[in-house]
Amino acid sequence: MQKERSVIMVGCFDTKGEDFGYLYSCLAELGLNVITINTGIMGSTDFFPVNFEAKEVALSGGNTLTDLRENKDRGSAIEVMGNGAAAIVEDLFNKKKAHGIVGMGGGGGTFIALKAMQPLPFGFPKFCISTLATKDLSIHIGIKDITLMPSVVDVAGLNSISKVVMRQGAAAIVGMIKVSGSTDERQSKSIALSVFGNTTLCVDKCSELLRAKNYEVLAFHSVGVGGRTMEGLTIDGCIDAILDITTTELADELCGGICSAGPDRLTAAAKIGIPQIVVPGCLDMVNFGPLETVPEKYKDRQLFSWAPDVTLMRTNEQENRILGKTIAEKINKSMAPVIVLLPMGGLSKIGGPGEVFHNPAIDQELFGSLKSHANKNIKILEVNSNINTESFATQAVESLMEILRDQKN
Repeated sequence: MQKERSVIMVGCFDTKGEDFGYLYSCLAELGLNVITINTGIMGSTDFFPVNFEAKEVALSGGNTLTDLRENKDRGSAIEVMGNGAAAIVEDLFNKKKAHGIVGMGGGGGTFIALKAMQPLPFGFPKFCISTLATKDLSIHIGIKDITLMPSVVDVAGLNSISKVVMRQGAAAIVGMIKVSGSTDERQSKSIALSVFGNTTLCVDKCSELLRAKNYEVLAFHSVGVGGRTMEGLTIDGCIDAILDITTTELADELCGGICSAGPDRLTAAAKIGIPQIVVPGCLDMVNFGPLETVPEKYKDRQLFSWAPDVTLMRTNEQENRILGKTIAEKINKSMAPVIVLLPMGGLSKIGGPGEVFHNPAIDQELFGSLKSHANKNIKILEVNSNINTESFATQAVESLMEILRDQKN
């Protein structure tokens, strides 16, 4: 590999300089230029050149190295250095000075490395050798495509085991950089779809219709991480339009359910200006775990056991009025076309006629609120069928095609 390819190496060089020195040599021997960021607050290293010392990292994180040392608050120091490293990494990426990133460490070092990788988009190679790689690090990884490699032994001095791990880790990031961006550009537009068990039939039909029109379909399960991932990939420019059939995560965000995707759900398309079809799919329900985990304040509400580990709560009139307003306020900010489809026959499979959550009066509270708060440029269509039907799916795809045709023209 030619030297114009650069990899960022981030870690605590004060206590693990020897280890990083070996990783540095492995990367350099494989042909990479190495940009080094020291996040260790107690010193540095002379095993290899350091491009960004801890003093600069701390300042980028909003504090001074002197304060971090004097405060002796490890948790605060890790947070500051993580934020500082992330700011530097983002700047290097924006200036197109790096093509991959590798981190290594124990608990604190892993946290900092994963934090530093957060500003980087999908497809940018991200690799971390960690003592915690076999644990659940989902809260720290978030929606990012970060590859974890177990260190096997502690990162605490070189030995025959750690050297093998680091050599293989270096080869892995080199391989990732070699193939990054080498694939052909997408030959067709990518359409994102949000799906849930209670909207599966609809989404399956939508997918079939879209693929028949030569669109690439990316489906996301609306269980929290699915919605966050869809929003994140939209911001990263991986998605051309959104068919948001299942916005149920908004109800969980409102009521404290287990499938919340956070406050940024339903915002990415508006931010970057891509078309979207928005449906209040499964907003007739909030998701909780087993029955005994339902919060006490909801014990007297209408509950339904969807599975042994999933209890659904029917949303009420007040919640639907809030949800209607929330959707309207989010889509009102869009500079791209938006069409809202209202399934008059129910918001979910179990919200249809004769089903346990069927309650047209409550649905009307949602519809009325959405209509009253939406801007005049938002097109709202009433569809006389249940959401989980082929007829609704057909209307959804036709509406999306309408937007895309208008945009093309």
